Amino acid sequence: MTMRHDRLPRMARPVRRGALRHLRLRLPGLGRVRVSQRLPVSRRTARPWIIFSPGALTGPADYPELLDALTARGTVVLTLDYRWPALFRNEPAETSRAWRAAQRLRRRQLPARGLASGRLPATSAGGAARSAPPLRILAYSLGGWVLSAGFQRRADGQPLEIVLLGASSLHEPWRPPTSRQVRIRLLAGTEDGVVDPAGLQQLADAFHTRIEWLPGVNHFGILDERIGSPDFRARDRATELSARQCAERIARQVLRGR
Repeated sequence: MTMRHDRLPRMARPVRRGALRHLRLRLPGLGRVRVSQRLPVSRRTARPWIIFSPGALTGPADYPELLDALTARGTVVLTLDYRWPALFRNEPAETSRAWRAAQRLRRRQLPARGLASGRLPATSAGGAARSAPPLRILAYSLGGWVLSAGFQRRADGQPLEIVLLGASSLHEPWRPPTSRQVRIRLLAGTEDGVVDPAGLQQLADAFHTRIEWLPGVNHFGILDERIGSPDFRARDRATELSARQCAERIARQVLRGR
């Protein structure tokens, strides 16, 4: 099989303004989340929000390099802190958390007082949303498998981009989104030995999209070497990239779009 390796454009490294700050919140209906951003916050410019659905048995603290790379580009990242036993039991309240988070961001239903106390930018809604940066859900590995049950949820008339990173299978039964407002992208590292290339291509065909290859990136490169099943880690391929370099390539591609 021949893989298409899309070269990433040469871009200057992002300027990291201010320290990376995290705000831990427990939100009604969403449970525990961590919101990450860089200070100071400009109230004059709308900032993109990303909802991050992490991989199996991991939490917000396990992705320092990825959160660093995403926030360095001006995004605010809301990372879900899953209750994994409940998620593995397919409890609807847990598997739908990313979709509820997207809905609440759209409707400005996150607690305004909590955002202000953490010096977080307000989320866009109504007419302002038309000119605001797109809302994205970034899902890594099993965090993408979790999302598939909600692909057919009714859209609210505003565009939503779902980026599946390192995922080649989804939770059955699933169907592609019916709303034209929902756009799904598939990202995978050229050195990812965990994803199944045939399964990944089947997803690309089902979503009528292409695979966006990340040169040199493998599956576990953004995680500490102690994280992940030994069986799955043994399937992954080695990379010469550091965790920071893997994260930079992922963040650049996620925010570049097509």
